[in-house]
Amino acid sequence: MKRTSIILFIIGSFLTSGSQSLSGQFFKIYGYQTVEANAKELVYWYSVIPSSDMSYEYFGNEVERDWLMAHSLEIEYGISNKYTVAIYADFEHPRGEQLRYIRAKAVAMYYRFFEKNERPVDIAVYAEYILPRKGYKTSEEIELKLIVEKDIRFHQIILNPTFEKKISGLDVTEGIEFVFNGGYYYRESLIFQPGLEFYLKMGELYDLNPFQEQNNYIFPAFDLFFGRKQQFRWHAGVGFGLTDPADNLVVKSILSWEFF
Repeated sequence: MKRTSIILFIIGSFLTSGSQSLSGQFFKIYGYQTVEANAKELVYWYSVIPSSDMSYEYFGNEVERDWLMAHSLEIEYGISNKYTVAIYADFEHPRGEQLRYIRAKAVAMYYRFFEKNERPVDIAVYAEYILPRKGYKTSEEIELKLIVEKDIRFHQIILNPTFEKKISGLDVTEGIEFVFNGGYYYRESLIFQPGLEFYLKMGELYDLNPFQEQNNYIFPAFDLFFGRKQQFRWHAGVGFGLTDPADNLVVKSILSWEFF
């Protein structure tokens, strides 16, 4: 099994504390390993929100988030064993509305330093550019993520401190948003691996929001590997909103296939 394959855990996307800017989420904890040189990976992301008290703006209409479904298609390419790039196409389907393409995301850098376990912790960096469809959002965004990973026998801890900034549109004057995501995983089995993830959208760096005004979740999750060479991976989980701005319940699924 290629460990490089798919330590890609869902979704941390763009959670905000106001209902006007909420959108469908893809929750993921990013691991240290990248795909191998010249390897490709196809990924289908899906999330659904069975319960929410929130609404958001969808192409000019205020819609409920109950039963909002979100889809994403991604392809990754390993430029080297340490450097990966990727591109996404995201879609949303609120209840009572049409399924529509909403944005493109380009990963300009997913780079890991050193080799596994050469340092006390394994470190990688991730940089992404977000281009929304006209009529959906007005602001382009950039996201910079630090990936910190530590293995202790079969136990793995991953932290993803993340910085988000709008670089165009009406909200360009907003400060840098700070997001702190992370997860714990038990890796004894090569087939089934349970985990527990958290996602904390904490507000602007210079003035973090009080906890109850943040957009925070906890996700019991698992990874299932299958296929002749375990080249397929299914990651899934159920998320519970911890604060008032969060949705009550989110179900996520990511299906990945690595090939050469």
